[in-house]
Amino acid sequence: MSKVLFVDTKQEVTLAPGETKHLWWNNASPSNAVWSANAVPFATGSTLTGFSQDTQIEITRLWRRYQVIEHAPPNSQISNTTEETEIHYEVKNIGGSAAKFHIVLSAIYA
Repeated sequence: MSKVLFVDTKQEVTLAPGETKHLWWNNASPSNAVWSANAVPFATGSTLTGFSQDTQIEITRLWRRYQVIEHAPPNSQISNTTEETEIHYEVKNIGGSAAKFHIVLSAIYA
């Protein structure tokens, strides 16, 4: 049976209209999971500026970076390796006003 994992990255981002930002999550685990990203907006109104808000945020790209790093002493036939999986994503403000939000990742794995 599949399992689901939710990760609140605690990454708070503010983007101007039309602006795109590249972000990533290091050491994504489990490495064999299918990952997705979602931008969750914050309410940004106040008694001074009013409470009307129309936030539109899009995850435009999502990709995985998998690295295997070899640690071999000079002139040695023995080496150790470390592995790292990163989940990269680009977020774009497609609305007409500044957008403040945080990123939530989810993963499905066996």
